[in-house]
Amino acid sequence: MRAWIDIDNPPQARYLLPVARRFEKAGHDVVLTARAHGDTFAILRSEGAAFEAIGMSFGKGLPRKLYGLGRRARALVEFVGRQEPPVDLLLTGSRAATLAARRLRIPSFVIIDYEHVNLLFYELSGSHILYPSVIDATAFRRRGVSRKHLMPFEGLKEDISFADLDVRSIPPHEFGDTDASAIRVLFRPPAEDSHYYRRESRELALDLLRYLAVEGARIVFSPRESRQVSYLDEVPQWQHEPIVLREPVPFVSLLKGVDAVVSAGGTMLRKAAYLGVPAYSIFRSRLGAVDRYLASIGRLSLLTAASDFSRIRRMQSHSISPLREDSGAAQAAMQMILQRAEANSARREMRFAA
Repeated sequence: MRAWIDIDNPPQARYLLPVARRFEKAGHDVVLTARAHGDTFAILRSEGAAFEAIGMSFGKGLPRKLYGLGRRARALVEFVGRQEPPVDLLLTGSRAATLAARRLRIPSFVIIDYEHVNLLFYELSGSHILYPSVIDATAFRRRGVSRKHLMPFEGLKEDISFADLDVRSIPPHEFGDTDASAIRVLFRPPAEDSHYYRRESRELALDLLRYLAVEGARIVFSPRESRQVSYLDEVPQWQHEPIVLREPVPFVSLLKGVDAVVSAGGTMLRKAAYLGVPAYSIFRSRLGAVDRYLASIGRLSLLTAASDFSRIRRMQSHSISPLREDSGAAQAAMQMILQRAEANSARREMRFAA
């Protein structure tokens, strides 16, 4: 079969590429497209991936996002519609790509590990949803997703992201700071443009930055948007000058170079928890089942108020202890997608024959 993989943002590059490689290893052709958003292209190039650049950042505000989404969907229809031989399936996290696949009558598959994400476009597209089995299927069913479109898999999305990496052999990132005694805390602010953003996440993040400054931590600040560097201006005084990440750093090397990770949810937080790096969530929206699972096994601590800040471990530790070693989740996901796509193709041929 011919698989189309569309990558819409940097986190998607991390977990979609391992599945794409397994399609290729199994002898299937892969067409890879990507949107110019954040560090997406830099990640793909660092992985040696050949891709077609289609679309760019949509900008702020719902009208711009909807316009950008529609424009990219049309561009994807035009590009993929010209492919010879035609593609047989789509794997993505992109709403624009699922709409394009619907127009082209190609079955689409998305991997989701947060059940409260906006599902409207995936439902409109009739996309199949692969999700970690720790999420109760009823979380999707009560939001209108058909049972036939739900595809649970064993493990977490991080099992897929880490599938091709020998994480123990990767050296920690060198930040260039001279004071080796300071505790390094990787700090990821809230996703302020997301539909699930709550203002209290920003307020809690600022309170925690002030607390960590007083405690003498060295902050490694990883903004989601460049404007978020202004968070650091809200802290009156630093014992150690913060380090701002302005260029992409390989995420395993980055996580091995810090002593703790604080984030308002997101992929980086779950990666840290998976690797055994002390991980602390300041997410103030609806908590997902994956985060609850990681918290239940002691891999993630939930900080909901300033009174919880003292729970942050203030000691150096660059060692890792991955939750699992090569779970096979990436291979299983590829096989599940192929089986479903082949079954859909067989039913379509039977209808045409009739």
